[in-house]
Amino acid sequence: MSRIIKVTANDDYTLLVEFEGNNKVFFDMKQLIQTMPYYSLNDLENFKDFFLEEGAIRWKDVGRPDLSMSPVRLTVDDILFTIRE
Repeated sequence: MSRIIKVTANDDYTLLVEFEGNNKVFFDMKQLIQTMPYYSLNDLENFKDFFLEEGAIRWKDVGRPDLSMSPVRLTVDDILFTIRE
């Protein structure tokens, strides 16, 4: 796995992350969004409002500094580290 090329956010707070080389990972964010800096993603609309930036998944700023730390990003390394646990 290397570069993220496509991400699909699902209503159950999971991500289908597709990498170059046709590798795919189904990533469950339910526990992660209960922690900082991902807490603002508890809102499904915020969770689905992302884009790819410099090899990472980047969520748009939600304007709630009490609920998030900007920018909220998820890198390939973050995904792999979480899967290993």
